[in-house]
Amino acid sequence: MSEVRDMEHDREELIKRRAYAIWEQEGRPDGEHQRHWEQAAREMEGQGTPSPNGGDSLETEGTTNAVSTPKPPTPRAKTARNGARAH
Repeated sequence: MSEVRDMEHDREELIKRRAYAIWEQEGRPDGEHQRHWEQAAREMEGQGTPSPNGGDSLETEGTTNAVSTPKPPTPRAKTARNGARAH
């Protein structure tokens, strides 16, 4: 039974480390701890397979597998020479 507790403790520790890394990557915002924890837990579920070296695939602290696509710049409204918006 202690083996199950150890595995759960290890999983929780990995989630905690990943949530911390997410928090740091987002500039350490206040009040987002629950979202960071849930995101880390979802990542754990999606990558729950052990890595080839026998360790867990999320063991490396501060890494992310998130992929982001850059958004195109938002077009600016044209302005007249005096700073007023052109219509």
